[in-house]
Amino acid sequence: MSLQILPDMIKEIAEQLDCGMKCFYNLKTGELEYFPDENNHSSFDAEESPWKEIKDKIDEEPDDYLMFEGMDSHESFRVMENFISEIPLQIIQVKFEVAIQRKKPFQQFKYLLLDFPDLRENWFAYKAQSLIDYVKEQVDVYNFGKEDEDETND
Repeated sequence: MSLQILPDMIKEIAEQLDCGMKCFYNLKTGELEYFPDENNHSSFDAEESPWKEIKDKIDEEPDDYLMFEGMDSHESFRVMENFISEIPLQIIQVKFEVAIQRKKPFQQFKYLLLDFPDLRENWFAYKAQSLIDYVKEQVDVYNFGKEDEDETND
């Protein structure tokens, strides 16, 4: 049986991932747990944090959870490139293409967006939808793996 996660929860997972959290969906209860991703939060100490109880709970029963991972920098860069390719005015599109070829492309992109408020709003919507799609892909991969497992158990 394939896993179905409600759209509101998919959106919440995407938002938490965007904030640098690790997200875990409890396969038995349908609850969502999350805590800061150590890779994104250098000051995070799982043993000393208010997140310790959640992390311990997940560590005790890891098979009960599906972990969702955020995009790595290459994937995030690709989302940014895809957004730029959809900018209708070529002169503006070129400005963004040049900006992301410089050092610190994410920062360059962010600063340039400040000059284009409408485009900035479009970016936030585009990025949010890209993250939702990314979470859905992870659910699809999980479901595909479960189908393969079910076939070998038959």
